[in-house]
Amino acid sequence: MSAYVLKVVIAGEGSVGKTSLLMRFTKGIFIENTKMTIGVDFSAVKIRASTSLGEKVITLQIWDFGGEERFRFILPGYVVGASGAILCFDLTKPSTLESLPEWIELIRSKVPDIPIILVGTKSDLVEYRKVDHDVAEQKVKEWGLSGYIEVSSKSGDNIGYVFGLLSQEMLMKIEKNKPV
Repeated sequence: MSAYVLKVVIAGEGSVGKTSLLMRFTKGIFIENTKMTIGVDFSAVKIRASTSLGEKVITLQIWDFGGEERFRFILPGYVVGASGAILCFDLTKPSTLESLPEWIELIRSKVPDIPIILVGTKSDLVEYRKVDHDVAEQKVKEWGLSGYIEVSSKSGDNIGYVFGLLSQEMLMKIEKNKPV
């Protein structure tokens, strides 16, 4: 069974739920009021993924970027060497979706063909929702992203699916680029 170490970046505006997504995935917990990420935070987790060439063990090195404007300048340096990215926005705040082209540009300036998954957070807040699923799907096409998933870090809905889909995308890219 082959093993890979893949670097993943999580980016988006402040308070959209990036740290909650990471905590739910890596530790299985939800903290109601997380502290603002100062600069960047790091976690690692091992997962198994199936590909056309069999099962793989992957260590995901996940980098969670602070969304505040004052930390934005450090992102390009940390993106170097990344195999995949997760871009988060808050389904209750349309402005957090509209700001994502800046994040995409920052990421793709260092890794042009990186798989990026768009993630709408806080899907459990149904009564406060302001971004329709179709609008987000249209942005995926417009921005050339790899997919769209809505999650709730509070309930855990679709958290594993985000990282599973991104892992599949990263592995397909690796296998496609391997010499035969």
